[in-house]
Amino acid sequence: MPRPLPLPPLRAALPPPPRRHYLSTALLLGGSVLVVAYYYDSKSLLHEHVAMPLMRLAADPEQGHRLAVRVLGWDKWARPRDMGVDGDELQAELFGMHLKNPVGIAAGFDKDAEAIDGLFDLGFGYVEVGSVTPEPQPGNPKPRFFRLEEDDACINRYGFNSLGHGHALARLRLRLAKFAHDHPSLFPSPLPANLVPPAGLPRSLRAGQLLAVNLGKNKASDADSNDDYIRGVRTLGPYADVVVINVSSPNTPGLRALQGKQQLERLLNDVVDERNKIAHGTGLPKIAVKVASDLSEDELADVASAVRSSGVEGVIVSNTTIRRKELNLISGNQDQIGGLSGKPLFPYALNALKTLRPLLPPSIPIIGCGGISSGSDALTMANAGASIVQVYTSFGFRGVGTPRLIKDEITERLKAEREGEAGGEGKGGSWKTHVGRDWVSSGQQPMGWDENRLQQESQALVEEARGLAELLRQSDDKEETVKLVEQAERALGIVKEEVAPLPPSSAAAAAAAPVEAAVPSRDGFVIESGGVGAPSIGEALIAEPVPQVDLAPIVVLEEKKTSVDERREGGERDNEWKQAVKTGPKRLV
Repeated sequence: MPRPLPLPPLRAALPPPPRRHYLSTALLLGGSVLVVAYYYDSKSLLHEHVAMPLMRLAADPEQGHRLAVRVLGWDKWARPRDMGVDGDELQAELFGMHLKNPVGIAAGFDKDAEAIDGLFDLGFGYVEVGSVTPEPQPGNPKPRFFRLEEDDACINRYGFNSLGHGHALARLRLRLAKFAHDHPSLFPSPLPANLVPPAGLPRSLRAGQLLAVNLGKNKASDADSNDDYIRGVRTLGPYADVVVINVSSPNTPGLRALQGKQQLERLLNDVVDERNKIAHGTGLPKIAVKVASDLSEDELADVASAVRSSGVEGVIVSNTTIRRKELNLISGNQDQIGGLSGKPLFPYALNALKTLRPLLPPSIPIIGCGGISSGSDALTMANAGASIVQVYTSFGFRGVGTPRLIKDEITERLKAEREGEAGGEGKGGSWKTHVGRDWVSSGQQPMGWDENRLQQESQALVEEARGLAELLRQSDDKEETVKLVEQAERALGIVKEEVAPLPPSSAAAAAAAPVEAAVPSRDGFVIESGGVGAPSIGEALIAEPVPQVDLAPIVVLEEKKTSVDERREGGERDNEWKQAVKTGPKRLV
């Protein structure tokens, strides 16, 4: 009888035990949840140590930039966000408005207002979009964005690539319309076609956060025209908490020339006038001007003078730099043309801030920007007088967790101060107590602003005018006299708006006027000198009469300013004025 064939093992014919199937499913689901959680949490290591390195390897720098903006522009459920909570010690103040934290994102990342809410959700207290130009323009040819990995820096020469005011306006209105749909009680019904935010509502549409729009100039626009900025204020101003006037990008020909005293003063006056025409029912945006760290001390003094006289509310220091040799760069792209940002810029931005801060009253805040990559950098800027700070390049290197990481570093430093472990001796312990601390510890006036010093400098300028008058008395050459007067007007930074001879009746009336009349200044204090208060050199000389001088032919230049509070010290005045006639203008202001 044949033996039966052996049966196959039952184990091979049966399905795997259910327990193993459930375990693999649970692991898959758990892993998916973990990945999603890591993705949503902006501070997770996934972003800084996985996503950002992969992006730098796989994408061209500009493509990586565009991808990041696109991801942050997705719907709320699909983008990462800050899972942390800002403590009270991080609260800041800007333009009299409350901010829940002092860390902002600089212009240049979201150029066309496509990722506003994504950036706010990452935990930024201040989001600045732009620069936006009136008409669309492609910017400079590619490649135009370069990473300097070894230097933690970037060089860009984008050249104000922008989709224009129309596109930015559409994005801002669409965002406002969505908000109105979710909060109908705050808006009229039905909604108007040209929807604008109601009074009292921050343009960020978020409590404790501010939205700024940075305005640029088209490359094809007339270099001497301010129309691009005026159009920007008129079009986009009603949708911004802050409007930033960008006159410091190195990638638009002739733009930085607008930082000159006369040009900047005229521009800022035009911008403020246009801002004041916005319907008050919608609220007026604040105006800030963004300047470069490459400016000299004299040029920064000119900026301060223009800001004080125009009514602009704030300054951003600073934009990218065109420096190279002194930065000691080691990266291969260091010779690329364009503006450099990142860590090497920090000491220069800090120095510009320290130079500008005492030239402005404490009521005019400065936003610190340039090379900030840590909480320590941010506090250093605050100590020097920055009300808040902005990041840009470090955001590109560290990823979406940058604002939370910097805020946590600030919080740790402040906590250590409160415990007396960081040399703080228990003093302070909040961001606000750090703003301007360097000036307080050095025993100077708040933020270095000293009205008495400015009054003394103004009085010294009167002495300069008296020296000029004495030279005029000694001179018989009328041509030389006219040259001296013109040189004096240039030295005092007076803008020639109208030139006319001084009528005898005006001369007699001016001579009869009291010399010590108090003249109000736009800087908030009173200068007690008729000479300083005079609107021109000619009237200054009449207010301080000099014997044996015929003042009739002296030119009078009418201008808006009523005081001058900067001058160059040192040297023999008589020799300087005489030498100026022979060799050309010398700077006194």
